[in-house]
Amino acid sequence: MKKIWSFLVVMGIGGSLFGQARTAYSELGIGIGTLNQKSEIANTTSAGALLAEVRPNFSAFAERHFNDWFALGIMASYGWTVANDENHNNQTRGLSVKTDMFQVNPFVEVNLIKFGKYHLDRKFTIYLRGGAGFLAYNPTPNAAKTYPDEFDVEPDAYSGVNFFAGTGVKFRVSYDYILTLGVQVHNSGADNLDGIMNKTPGLQGKNDSYGGINISFSKALF
Repeated sequence: MKKIWSFLVVMGIGGSLFGQARTAYSELGIGIGTLNQKSEIANTTSAGALLAEVRPNFSAFAERHFNDWFALGIMASYGWTVANDENHNNQTRGLSVKTDMFQVNPFVEVNLIKFGKYHLDRKFTIYLRGGAGFLAYNPTPNAAKTYPDEFDVEPDAYSGVNFFAGTGVKFRVSYDYILTLGVQVHNSGADNLDGIMNKTPGLQGKNDSYGGINISFSKALF
């Protein structure tokens, strides 16, 4: 939590320093994307496994652009992930899971090409994004046979802090509307995103991860 408070302090300082810039503007948007998890069950990243387990993610966000390059924002999203041994390395083990996820993530965004209020001729920019925030998740694991002895089963709801980084492209589709295509990868900060915990020495404590692509449509408030 200290890291989140530090981030919010930085946001406040940034706002006071850049908030009066003539190039400043706000952006409000909604998006839809995909989610996949990487965990003890989902232990491969083949194209077939990703396609079999891809699930939706719905989001809404707000940003404050302080100049042509730099923005601070916050995004809330809800989605879910699934994983099944049949799609990965342990095809006969019989474990599967569905995990509902809700997030609220403050973030920093940097444009690599000038884009914004006084650059209406610029039709696109590439951006980098990173941040950390609140993650609530509810895994529902299932065993077709029995759970292996090396696992603790941990269903029900949990919460914690996730960290993420991403990149993407923004396209100006009209004077004040923007289409964004992006990809993000998250460290969940926990080892039970799939509802199980490996007790084997040397394999404990490795955080699960998740991520996906996102398409959003937003309005710039100049």
